[in-house]
Amino acid sequence: MSMNIWETIKKHAFKYVVGSLVASITALLMTKYYTSVLSPSDFGILAMYLLMFKYITIFCSMDMQSGSTRLYFDYEGKEKYEYINTIAILITIISAIVFVFGISLQSYISPWIEVEGNASYILVIFSGIISVYVTFFTRILVNEQKSSLVMKSTLVQTFCNHSTSAYLMYIMQNGIFSRLLGQSIALVAGFFIVYKDLGKFKLTKFYFCFNKSMAKETVKLSFPTMLATLQTLVFSYLDRIFLKYFNGDYAVGVYSLGFILGQGISIIYESIAQSILPRVYSGLNENYEKSRSELETFSFYYYIALLFITIFTTYLSPFIIKFFSNDNYIDSSLVLPFIVVGFMIAGFYKIPALMLSFHKLVWFYPILAFASFGVNAVLNWLLIPSFGVVGAAFSSFVGLYLYSISLQLLAFKYFSVKYRFFVSLIYCAVLLFVVIGFFEVKVR
Repeated sequence: MSMNIWETIKKHAFKYVVGSLVASITALLMTKYYTSVLSPSDFGILAMYLLMFKYITIFCSMDMQSGSTRLYFDYEGKEKYEYINTIAILITIISAIVFVFGISLQSYISPWIEVEGNASYILVIFSGIISVYVTFFTRILVNEQKSSLVMKSTLVQTFCNHSTSAYLMYIMQNGIFSRLLGQSIALVAGFFIVYKDLGKFKLTKFYFCFNKSMAKETVKLSFPTMLATLQTLVFSYLDRIFLKYFNGDYAVGVYSLGFILGQGISIIYESIAQSILPRVYSGLNENYEKSRSELETFSFYYYIALLFITIFTTYLSPFIIKFFSNDNYIDSSLVLPFIVVGFMIAGFYKIPALMLSFHKLVWFYPILAFASFGVNAVLNWLLIPSFGVVGAAFSSFVGLYLYSISLQLLAFKYFSVKYRFFVSLIYCAVLLFVVIGFFEVKVR
């Protein structure tokens, strides 16, 4: 007998939350050290490398994690091994192409990010490619609901990442390169750990087997979300590029710290989404109406919990910034509330996204991303020159809000009137309070 959604969360979400929470708290605590070693300007340069890292992972994976996850449950036995091999080969081919393009563009991109930063540039490309494999292997463990192994891998990578980075930053002169090198070493360690764990369940029968029809279906299903994700990165991360252009590396560093701290709320909804995804997909296949109703009931508690966490975090913003950094980064306290609310709204769309993904309604994602985060980009261009980091934070919220509410509206037809009313009320209240908050900060 299969578990219901609450039993699934109890068994698996806790482990995902523990792994993600330890990773997030460790990263936040280490931020205190990183900000003491790195000036806001250096922290801004590091943030640009991390942005490049995100671009590399998106290009290499083509967001096949989402497409392959949906199709993963359609195969059993030998076909499942064939499918895993097909996706692994596809990732390898794409990664090789991205590597060649990345090296060919080095002379243009690297000097803009950091003068004499060629070594860091190459390291970021390498770590981005390794990260795609780690994510793909981890996704297989998540699909198989091996939450204990996922938690173990996360904890080991976290310890290796920050301990190695701290040690290298202590003994080397180049703090930025040391931090990137520590991250790369942790990803390599994570690769071997996850690969070994997959072998325990005979999921590493890798051989040259490329099924064109499987690859085609995966790319077809993944491409819209990949394009949407890429557009999201291009538009929503333009804030750092505009801040660097208009205000310099200092503003990028201050904003990035607020962004990193505010992003911490995402560990909650990402862990929950990871744990319930297999159960929701299989449940909708077995008994659609019962599983839909169960998901809807769960969503009410989920939304309310995120709201309370967001309100609490927003209220404590100045104390959080002081605790995790120093006075040089105090302006980050103006950024944090908008970022936290933005990520809360991003957490809200996990529910409708699950339902839309089950129905394979993904064609609209590129259009939605272009519209939502295109507005974000325009607002960044208009607001950053006058309002700096606050303008960037407000623009980020607007982009996430438009994206999230659009997904809710598209998924409304699969939910009850009660759900529609409840969600509409929350979204209206959030928008009102954020706009009021922006004008209050603006007046000051």
